[in-house]
Amino acid sequence: MSPIPAQIVLQWALEIERNGEALYRAVAAQAEDREVKTLFHDLAYQEERHYRTFQRMLAKASEPTSDPLAADYRAFLEHALSGALTGEGKGMQRAKESHTEEEALRAAMAFEKDTLLFFYEVADVVEPDHLPAVRAIIDEERDHLRQLSRVLQDGPWVS
Repeated sequence: MSPIPAQIVLQWALEIERNGEALYRAVAAQAEDREVKTLFHDLAYQEERHYRTFQRMLAKASEPTSDPLAADYRAFLEHALSGALTGEGKGMQRAKESHTEEEALRAAMAFEKDTLLFFYEVADVVEPDHLPAVRAIIDEERDHLRQLSRVLQDGPWVS
C-alpha cells in the first residue's frame, strides 16, 4: 500500500482527467482530418467519464492515516507529475504546443503514457472495492494509447 493517502492521489487523478479532457477538446477543435477529430472527441468524452468515476471514489475514500514515508513519497509523486500531468492548464499547454496533427497525436500519446504510470500508483491506494474501476480505467487508457498509435501510424501526414 502506498504511503500517500487515497484522497490526495484521487485529487491528482481528477486533475489529470480534467487536463486530458482539455487537451483532447482543444486538439479536436484544431484537427482537420476527420478520423483524428473523431478520435480526439471520443477521448475527451472518455476522460470526462473517468473524472466522474474518480469523483465517486473520492467521495467514498477512507480517512488518511499518518505515515512517516508519506511526505517523501508525496514529494516524489508531485515532482514527477508536475512536469507531465498536473498543473493548471497542462492539457491546454500541450495542445498549444502542437502545431500539426502529428504533434498533437504524439503529445496525446505522451500524456497517455504518463497517465498509465500514474494510475498504476492509484491502483495501490484506492479502496479494494474501487480497484476494479481503476483497472478498467487503466485498460481504457491503454486502449487510448493504442488508438492514438494506430491513427498516427496510418495517417496521411506521416512521411
